[in-house]
Amino acid sequence: MHNDMVYTLFMDRRTIMPPRGEKPMSTKKAKSEMHSETQAQVASFAQKTVDQAQAAFEKVSEVAHSNVQIMDEAANAYKNRVTDIQLKTMEFAQLNLNAGFAFARKFVAVRDPSEAMSLQQAFFKDQAETLQRQAAELSELSVALAKESMKPVQETMTKSFSGFSKAVAA
Repeated sequence: MHNDMVYTLFMDRRTIMPPRGEKPMSTKKAKSEMHSETQAQVASFAQKTVDQAQAAFEKVSEVAHSNVQIMDEAANAYKNRVTDIQLKTMEFAQLNLNAGFAFARKFVAVRDPSEAMSLQQAFFKDQAETLQRQAAELSELSVALAKESMKPVQETMTKSFSGFSKAVAA
């Protein structure tokens, strides 16, 4: 059946009446053409649906792979910074133990109680200042841990929203 022709179907005569000047077409032939055209439309629709489904799957797959890479980067940054914190904590523990042993050696060598009290006060004061510096350094490392672990995720989110904003603006 041609798209540029207009046909009128008369059910009682079993013929399709074409525009003036053209020969009538039998009902069987018209049905056959309509069936053939319908099949072509269904096939075209099915192909488009499959193409769209494949494109959607490829996009989801791409996003999933991207997310795995982002999480891997974040996990590596986290692991590296946690290792830094662990090593720094071990270093501080060793320094503090050495300071304690040095104090103990000096303390057992003292014979005068006033000198022992003075030595103990000086040790506690020095250790308090040392612990304060160590806590500040561990705090800085913890902040760096949080920032660097989230950096890959944050960069991806920024790019995504930037792309989304451009798409919406267009």
